[in-house]
Amino acid sequence: MQHLGNIFLYNNNTVNKELYHQNLEKMGYFLFDTDNLHKFSLYNKEMTPNVLLFDFDGHTPIEFISSLERKFERSSIPLIVVSEAPRALIYHPSISHYLTHDEARKRLLDILESYCIGNKKHHILYINLKPYERSDFAKSVRNSGYSMFEVHNINAAKAYMEKNAPTIICINFQPALSKSRKLFSFPKTFYVENTQNIKEVEQFLN
Repeated sequence: MQHLGNIFLYNNNTVNKELYHQNLEKMGYFLFDTDNLHKFSLYNKEMTPNVLLFDFDGHTPIEFISSLERKFERSSIPLIVVSEAPRALIYHPSISHYLTHDEARKRLLDILESYCIGNKKHHILYINLKPYERSDFAKSVRNSGYSMFEVHNINAAKAYMEKNAPTIICINFQPALSKSRKLFSFPKTFYVENTQNIKEVEQFLN
């Protein structure tokens, strides 16, 4: 049986465990699920997933951050973390997406489809390497009715661009701008300086 994509789930959230299996497997994804980080990393060597998904019950333990740094920092596979931990605690350069459980219910399927299936045509790919700066920009874009796919590292952006075609790319870290332009050969790429960039976005899109 051919699956839509391979998803590796590290999950210590017993409430959501069955929901992942019922929904994702029913939709046609292959789902490997464990609450053992060592087993998770071993299986990662046996089969290449499209996405790594971590779901934590309550606050993310500090030891997870160090384990994550040792095992997955250099991975080119997008890593999604679903947790209620404060963003300042959970954020790490290897994390491609950080979602609360409420945000996951709204956005997770779109993220998985983008990496596994592709053919998405979001208005904006937002490479947000400093997610605690200019947080109003993403909100302004969405409030204006534009679709956005937001990532927090370059590897995730590369994985997204392999299967999808946004109209423009926005980057929230100026030193990464020239590198990203060369990497993606994408003409409509600019640096987000403030929320007023929404006007520049509209000029490109309209």
